[in-house]
Amino acid sequence: MYLNRWLPNHASFRPDHTAIICADTDKRLTYAELYSETLAACQSLKSHGVGRGDRVAIFAQNDVRFFPLFFAAARLGAITVPLNWRLSAPELEGILADCDPKVMYVDGRFSEDAVPRHDNTVHLDSLLKQSATENEIPAADIPEDAPAAIFYTGGTTGTPKGAILTHKSIHWNAVNTTCGWGLSPDDVAPVFTPLFHTGGLNVFATPMLMLGGTTILSRSFDPEQALNLIEKERCTILFLVPTMYHMVKESPTFNPDKLRRLKIMISGGAPCPRPLFEAYWSHGLPLRQGYGLTEAGPNNFGIEQKEAEARVTTVGKPLAFVDLDVFTEDGKRAPAGEVGEIRIKGPHVMSGYWNRSEATAAVFADGWLCTGDLAFKDEDGYFTICGRQKDMFISGGENVFPAEIEEVLLAHPLVSEVAVVGVPHDKWGEVGRAHLVVREGPPTDFSDNLKQFCRERLAGYKIPKEFRVEEALPKSAAGKVLKKELALR
Repeated sequence: MYLNRWLPNHASFRPDHTAIICADTDKRLTYAELYSETLAACQSLKSHGVGRGDRVAIFAQNDVRFFPLFFAAARLGAITVPLNWRLSAPELEGILADCDPKVMYVDGRFSEDAVPRHDNTVHLDSLLKQSATENEIPAADIPEDAPAAIFYTGGTTGTPKGAILTHKSIHWNAVNTTCGWGLSPDDVAPVFTPLFHTGGLNVFATPMLMLGGTTILSRSFDPEQALNLIEKERCTILFLVPTMYHMVKESPTFNPDKLRRLKIMISGGAPCPRPLFEAYWSHGLPLRQGYGLTEAGPNNFGIEQKEAEARVTTVGKPLAFVDLDVFTEDGKRAPAGEVGEIRIKGPHVMSGYWNRSEATAAVFADGWLCTGDLAFKDEDGYFTICGRQKDMFISGGENVFPAEIEEVLLAHPLVSEVAVVGVPHDKWGEVGRAHLVVREGPPTDFSDNLKQFCRERLAGYKIPKEFRVEEALPKSAAGKVLKKELALR
């Protein structure tokens, strides 16, 4: 019943309705065409021996061909693994070793150095060179808890973990979104966030495809082009991270009239500062805060615009099919006003981490997903997010894990100790700052040297924006580095 019913249904009921638009090429697929390309993609997958349970990796920027491949894998019972093309090739090769895909489809626009090594690499250009009918490619009989996608997300150690989203969890996230936010098949949603994030695939793209609406894909984000696209295509709903909303507002071509048809503007991926909300509200634009995580949805809350403006810090109330509450450290529900950990239940929650039974067990307690995020709810049941329990910070919508950066910096011959903290930044929300103890006096170009050292080993957004040399790092009696003290320096 879940993913494999969406396209056949819409291809029958609304075959000529536009399903996907490519903003970069203006290619447009109707639901009938998307279903036809999905069947063709099934033939491509079968030609590479892909069957039930096999993983299919995709290394591409937002591309119209992603969705035929995604739905084809689901039809065959295979599992899509969208790869974060912002990571370095060695980082990606670790992910490929973990999920062991049968085949990796690659966008030919990437340089050879950027593409991770894999024994069976296929260019996306070859995807649709075959064709098939519905009868030739029957949908596999797949249980609802079968994996449909694996999204790799970091952990407290910085080691990537693959969150398994099932046919059921992706479907119910879409149901929550469409019901909770009042979406319809007439809605048009641009996707500027990358499809390797659940925020790219599952905030609006899969809900739109379940409902029969229109999704617009853009390979990259440019505020001026985004404004023009939203106006040209008469977009009605929008998701961006706060950094993107900031860039749109600061664009020389910013004109609120270009956004006037938007009925919902969701900010997510990082806390949205109050001045940014107020800048959009001053133009009568419906910006509000969302909250989610890869392991649950990511859509969990909804709120009416009048309440969003009256309760600036809130993310709202749980959506229809989300069971969510705040818990104290001893596992009891926290009373109104008391800060605790957000825990979530529901059919939209992941089934676990790929090949990580211990990590899976560690994030579930009595059936609740323990998010590690702190919040409180008021007397009226509205939730406010307070922060994260761990040291992870979010820079421009990307999760950054200090332990991973610290491990790289400690490999530098001059570095003896290091601690990385997230600090506020006007544009990116938060950025990394590295505090280091060195073995000898650093050279004058030490910061540039460290940045280049990191650049060769880490994705760009993980590289600290500042490096400070310290005589010693502050530590607790137990010998732990006091990162909170460093963050205040």
